[in-house]
This record gives sequence, C-alpha cells and structure tokens, in this order.
Amino acid sequence: NPATFLHAYTCLPLAFATRQAAGAILQDVADSGVLFAILMCKYKVISLVGAQKASLHPDDMLLLSNFVLSSESFRTAESFSPICLPRYNPMAFLYAYVHFFDVNTYLMLLTTSSDAFYHLKDCRIRIEAVLLKSNVLSEVQRSMIDGGMRVEDLPVGPLPRSGSSPHLGQQTLTSESPERPREPFIGIGGPAGLWHFIYRSIYLDQYVSSEFSPPLNSLQQQK
Repeated sequence: NPATFLHAYTCLPLAFATRQAAGAILQDVADSGVLFAILMCKYKVISLVGAQKASLHPDDMLLLSNFVLSSESFRTAESFSPICLPRYNPMAFLYAYVHFFDVNTYLMLLTTSSDAFYHLKDCRIRIEAVLLKSNVLSEVQRSMIDGGMRVEDLPVGPLPRSGSSPHLGQQTLTSESPERPREPFIGIGGPAGLWHFIYRSIYLDQYVSSEFSPPLNSLQQQK
C-alpha cells in the first residue's frame, strides 16, 4: 500500500455530485457530536469529515483501515471498539463505530465518548438512508468494477518529430487507417513509455496512482 511510505491517502474515483452527497450527510453527523465520520471502500476514501478544528493524519487513517479490514468480526455485525490513534493523541483512546454496507464499503464513526454506541447507531441509520436514496453505494460499486486509472488510457501527446521513432506505447498514424490512431496493446505502457505513476499532493495529504499493468506475456508485447 503506497500510503505506508507516502503518508497520504487516496480517494475512490467518483463523480463530484456523488461525493458531495456523501459528504453532506457525513457533515450533518459530525455536527451532531461525532469527532470523525469516514466512508471508505477498502483502503480508498469516499468521504471524510471531521468536527471543527479536528484533523485526522493519513497514518491514523491507514491504521484505522488496517484495523477494520484485518478482522472478519467487523464484517458480520456493527461494532464499537476503543482504538488509539497515535498521530491524533498517543495518550488517549477514541471509540470507533464500524458498520459494513457491503463486502467492501464501510462506515467509521469516531467519538471520545465510551457510551455513544446508540447515538452512533442512529447516525449510521440516517447515513445509510441518504446513501441509498442518492445511489452513492451503487456508484461506489460501479467505480470498483471500472477499476482505477491506467496508463494505457492516458491521452497521447504530440507525435515525435520527423526522423525520430515513437516511444513505447505511443499511438501513431498508419497508412491503413489515416484518420484513426492505432489502438495500443494492453500491457505495453502508456504515452512516452510510461509504465506507472504516483503523484502526491503535499497540500491535501492525498495521492493518486495508476493501476499496475498486466505482465507482458506475448512476443508482440515484449518487442
């Protein structure tokens, strides 16, 4: 997981309106006394909202997701568990309410109160109703099926100057199809020979990366 060494988190690709709908209901919950409300799909963030002046470090988010995904008990029933987030406060515990909406999508509500289970349960019911009504959960599933960004899908830059050979994976015009660029072979990289990329924003503590390309199995791909 690149989050381990980047000290940043990544978001699930979603339409702006979908993410806005999720963020709005999480903000309503945060205003009712929840310290942090986090909606995630595996290790990717769908929406994150914190109480006023509260911030969650990416390292603590990685710890939370590992904590939840490493235990099957969280998937079978709603749970309420103490947890220490060292970047937030190494000397105290928070309490995490965890609920899975499906096999990959889950909600974490964090509070400082040890007796807030029923309040957080009510918050989860409100959140789930809005997510279903606004089709957020179905859009999350669609994004999971579509997968992440691939270098083969990146736009191709200008063609090389006359006399130079195109880079690996770069589309070129052929005499057989003068108006359409030749489709790149899957698994041969993107424009200018790009195989993989990771970009980290130091201002947002977020990163974006391409999916790893499949192995080069055929002779045509290995040329």
